[in-house]
Amino acid sequence: MATKKTGSLLLSPNYTEDTVGFALESFLSLLSFPRRKFSIDPFSRGNERWLGADARLEGRVKSFKPFYMQFKRPFAYPDHSKAKIVKDRLALKLDASPHALFFDLHPKKPHHADFQHNILFRLRRRLLKLGIGDAAYVCPLFLDRSAYRSNLHLAGLKMWPRFWRPHPWEMKELQIQTGLIDGGVINFSSIPVLREHITIPPHAAVTEASHSYSFTELGEQVCFHSPLSLPESQSSLSAFLERVAGNIGPEGRSISADGASVALNALLSPQMDEQPLGVSFQVGDGDGISRWREFGRVLRTDFGIEQYAFVNWND
Repeated sequence: MATKKTGSLLLSPNYTEDTVGFALESFLSLLSFPRRKFSIDPFSRGNERWLGADARLEGRVKSFKPFYMQFKRPFAYPDHSKAKIVKDRLALKLDASPHALFFDLHPKKPHHADFQHNILFRLRRRLLKLGIGDAAYVCPLFLDRSAYRSNLHLAGLKMWPRFWRPHPWEMKELQIQTGLIDGGVINFSSIPVLREHITIPPHAAVTEASHSYSFTELGEQVCFHSPLSLPESQSSLSAFLERVAGNIGPEGRSISADGASVALNALLSPQMDEQPLGVSFQVGDGDGISRWREFGRVLRTDFGIEQYAFVNWND
């Protein structure tokens, strides 16, 4: 169960941010099993399952749409707490009952040129300008590891029998067609566990890390603790995935394997934004898919930002 700090009303989760990443990676990978025409994949080098097979797998990518997630875990204060999180919310007439959930920004590490938050913010701004992806914080609405694990496990079991049908990803309103040759419709809203993760896009750059995002237990009424109410900024993880995926058929705004290097150079271009991205990765030539994977490795290693992609595979 969630832990309470001695002498404090603060409730702390009994799991780490890495737990969120591992859990969601495992769950999202179920959506593409057992066929490989279309999948959601961690799109970076350094994953064991790619070792020794990078060239073969990268050669099978037909097109992809990248998206980025910074995994967080929630802390909470009850509504009768005198904590600044609760005071800020009540002053803005935002709900704090029965608890106000929140997460803090990460401080800048000594070797970083900028805050992790600012990297995510500028990355998202560039992705939206190019129309090729999105980036957001992703946080479960659970404080307790057992409850979180149980919800993920039950959701996976509910979906498992459908993987062996002719259209294995069909589940109520969820429709991910097997071929996607003529386009596809994706609706993740029928997967409850995805609705139980809030996604919050970084809304502005910061000059210090002493800020937090707070929200209700239902993942609503976001507040950035400067303080600033951001009522329309959040969405569920299911809505975030639907928005990024859009139409993943030929008419969608996917990055082709042939155009991958050009697209990455555009994302990294100094002309793309008034400020540099802040990531030590150079514009260059070479195989586009492998360069995207390496870019994902750098983001994960240096800033803890995970690069994923909706991948459309060749036969």
